[in-house]
Amino acid sequence: MTDQMLSVLSVLLVCAGSEKGRYGQAIAAATALRTGTVYPILIRFERAGWVTSRWEERDDPSESRDSGALRKYYKLTPEGRERARDALTRREEELAKAVSSLRLVLPPGSVLGQ
Repeated sequence: MTDQMLSVLSVLLVCAGSEKGRYGQAIAAATALRTGTVYPILIRFERAGWVTSRWEERDDPSESRDSGALRKYYKLTPEGRERARDALTRREEELAKAVSSLRLVLPPGSVLGQ
């Protein structure tokens, strides 16, 4: 799984308790990725059953914003939450293993070779 995909999953996981979810541009801003990268990832996750989406309703009184294009909100499914946690845990373990390996080859006193 790419770093970009993991970034999108982590943002969706953070807002997993939200009833509404996050809209695409907010996900892009939170991940510092371009929307042209984020939307294909969201579509891929949606097709895999990890994410659901819905278009905002204009009648929503909690939405106080100017008129414009409707926002599409994305939310992890229960399976998506589980898969996201697993993927992020795996990446964390891989990074820990890599850092541990670097400590073996770096000289003492260097940043990682402490």
